[in-house]
Formats: sequence, structure tokens, C-alpha cells
Amino acid sequence: MAKPKVPAPTSFEFEENGITYTCTREGPDKFMADAWWWFSVSSAADRQRYAPFRAEPGDTPANVRPRIVAWYAALLEKRATPTTHSWGQGRPPANAAAKTEKAAEPEIEEE
Repeated sequence: MAKPKVPAPTSFEFEENGITYTCTREGPDKFMADAWWWFSVSSAADRQRYAPFRAEPGDTPANVRPRIVAWYAALLEKRATPTTHSWGQGRPPANAAAKTEKAAEPEIEEE
């Protein structure tokens, strides 16, 4: 079954919560088998372009906008979450376990 054709690239811009989003539908072409929604934001701290999901027939600025805003909000939330590294914890050295056992034993004073 042949994939439905997605119209030529279209673009639109909108503002949400003080951020300007510039969105473009790109592809399919010789580099991309499918069309994707790409966007960038007006933030000086974020100069990336993102392609969070494929373009679908029937996509309009009205139904793409909330998906882009939600995806970017989730990305910002993930970036703000502190990272934890379990690789740095590892197993304690062999003598540390012996010290822990010794410390747990009550000391008995002899008279």
C-alpha cells in the first residue's frame, strides 16, 4: 500500500508563554523518507532544531501547535531534572565491609 502524499513543506509561527515557535513541515525528499514537523524556539539559550514527530495527512497549525508545545515542555522538564549517576557508587571496597561489621558489634568491656 502506497503512503499518502503529504503536501509540500509548509511553515507557521506562533507564540506561547513568551516563546516564539517557528515550525516547518519538511520532506519527504531524497534525504527523508517521510515528512516531519521541525521546530525551533526564540530562546537565545536554545539554538537547536527539533523534529519530534512525523507529519500526517490532515495536520494543521491548530492541531500541530499543542503537540509541539507539550513536547517542548516535557523536554524542558526533563532537562531541569537533576541527573543521578549510579555508575559512581559501585561496590564498597572489601575492607569497608569489615569495618561496618566491626562497628555494628557491641563492645564488651572486661573487668
